[in-house]
Amino acid sequence: MTNKRKLEDYYAFLNPHAKTLIEEYIIAHENKMWATAIILSLTIIDNILSDENCLEHIDGLDLNELKKSRDMHWLRSRRNKILHYEGPIEGFYGSKDSLSVLKLDADRANKVINKCFSKLFS
Repeated sequence: MTNKRKLEDYYAFLNPHAKTLIEEYIIAHENKMWATAIILSLTIIDNILSDENCLEHIDGLDLNELKKSRDMHWLRSRRNKILHYEGPIEGFYGSKDSLSVLKLDADRANKVINKCFSKLFS
């Protein structure tokens, strides 16, 4: 996870629940728990977006744009495919190389959460 700012840099803006989830997210990502990282990334974003105290710094139009963005739609779809499995199919999303697919998705989820934090809190 190479970023200009780390997720921990945003702690001052977050409630205790989101801080704990971020700590879990970082551990999951560092330990190659790709599905967990994908699930937690959207959980963290949803937690922030539902906490009015976290949203004092963003305009309503920007917030709506973020919620309806292509990245958020993609992340929600990926998370739902993990949580609401409808089989039988081979591997994740029909891939024979589940770990590679999940790692690519976890990397993209990491970009989405960092982009979201940057937009919300910078």
